[in-house]
Amino acid sequence: MLILFGEKMGMMDLPNHRSSHNRKVCKGAGIGILFAILVASLFLKIAFFLWLPALVISIASLWGGDRYKFTAKKRLFVHFCCSLCFLLFLSKPVNIVGPFCLLNIPLSIFIVGTSNFYNFMDGIDGIAGITGLVGFLLLAGYGKYIKVDANYITFCVCISASCIGFLSFNFPKARVFLGDIGSILIGFVFSCLTIFMTHSAIDFFIMAGFMFPFYVDELSTMIIRLKDKELLFKAHRRHIYQLMVNEMKAPHWIVSAGYGMFQVIVGLSLISVKSLGMAAIFSIYLISSIVFIAFSCFIRSKALRDVN
Repeated sequence: MLILFGEKMGMMDLPNHRSSHNRKVCKGAGIGILFAILVASLFLKIAFFLWLPALVISIASLWGGDRYKFTAKKRLFVHFCCSLCFLLFLSKPVNIVGPFCLLNIPLSIFIVGTSNFYNFMDGIDGIAGITGLVGFLLLAGYGKYIKVDANYITFCVCISASCIGFLSFNFPKARVFLGDIGSILIGFVFSCLTIFMTHSAIDFFIMAGFMFPFYVDELSTMIIRLKDKELLFKAHRRHIYQLMVNEMKAPHWIVSAGYGMFQVIVGLSLISVKSLGMAAIFSIYLISSIVFIAFSCFIRSKALRDVN
């Protein structure tokens, strides 16, 4: 329906200086992801304080991101309200660094950061769908390993399945985009499930690492932009995946698949060292970061040479 009527509905993504596309494409396909999450929540009896804020943040993203443009402050206000709603209704304690009440602010930042990072990293065909597919499958597998409620394991599988459905229209050549409604929603639900399924600090840092490629690309790019005194809310295309596609002319599908493979390697590595404790987990983070930063330095220097 979006493909047929997207232009009349004002749901077209028009190419600009930041885009990695040269043609207009319909956005807002994340509506399908939202529908799958709501239906799965109903049948699996998922806690209302998870799916209700997800619904609110999706509507706000559709209205204030895909259809019209809210200011960054308004968007962040909605995101923090939704994250705090989830955290305040969360009934079980989260034993990470202290009493749960002291964790509301940092965990809210984690949720809002993940939601927005996912949105920022959704810029080429397939990358958001593949990352969602892999991330929620890893959550499902790890959830089974630590004996999480079976309904939430099934819920993760359902979200992965919805990502496969989206990929059939977005990969290897995009006919539709997720839009803010989809990318922010996936990041929000992933981070909330990471917190909800956590039994210990080790669990949290393992599951958070299932989205590692998005975190390391966004954070490293932010550091470079701050160093260059750029405004962080200003549109850009300085992520590694963008440089590979735009400056180096790599096919979208190869870059997206590469990010997915890196995500699988890091995720499985984190799970495999769980029994060795937190030091081993942070060692995986360190090694993975060094590998990515070394690769990113090569890509940035090569992209700069190609431009010159």
